[in-house]
Amino acid sequence: MDGVTVAGIVVGAVLAIGILGVLGLLVARALAKRPDRAKLRDVPVAELDSYFGTRASFGTSVEVTTALSRPEVWQRLTESPYLSALPLFTGPVWNAGGAGVSVGDWCTASGTFVSAELRVVESVAGERLSLVGSGVSIPLAVRDAAERFTIVDGPRAGTLTVRWEVGGSPKWIGFLPWRWGAPFAKPVLSGGLRHVLQLESAGQTA
Repeated sequence: MDGVTVAGIVVGAVLAIGILGVLGLLVARALAKRPDRAKLRDVPVAELDSYFGTRASFGTSVEVTTALSRPEVWQRLTESPYLSALPLFTGPVWNAGGAGVSVGDWCTASGTFVSAELRVVESVAGERLSLVGSGVSIPLAVRDAAERFTIVDGPRAGTLTVRWEVGGSPKWIGFLPWRWGAPFAKPVLSGGLRHVLQLESAGQTA
């Protein structure tokens, strides 16, 4: 086999992989229209601490301190599309329509290539909001997922600290060390949370 033949095989393989990749993205984009297409495994609220701590294949958390009041923070988390500050995502869109959220309510988060449905499993106004993934647009991709917001008094008078925990597990390759990626995810999540908690009316940032 001469060099020209080998080069032709390599070029052909690269083109084939590229075409398959594009087709895969097109399929994923079409599937993203149905965030409830594939059901996810439930994560009981009593197990969320261990889930975020060790059980989820991927898990991390970020904290942001803000001068917003508890009602203002709660409104931002339950009525604003906080995920829209992250790359390739929009939402969440709540079924409650901005009228406040309670246990059993759900929301959808839409992305360019994947979308998800999350159900509220814990709602303590001004203190804690926990959501568990109930569906995802790509079948056989995700086993379970959850997120939790906790609001506590901040380090200075008149401030609050918001802690955002996220976790998730792929369906078939959850054994891989996904948590090694946490340092790369933290700046993105922290930036998104800071964006949500901006003091827009005062022209300041949290």
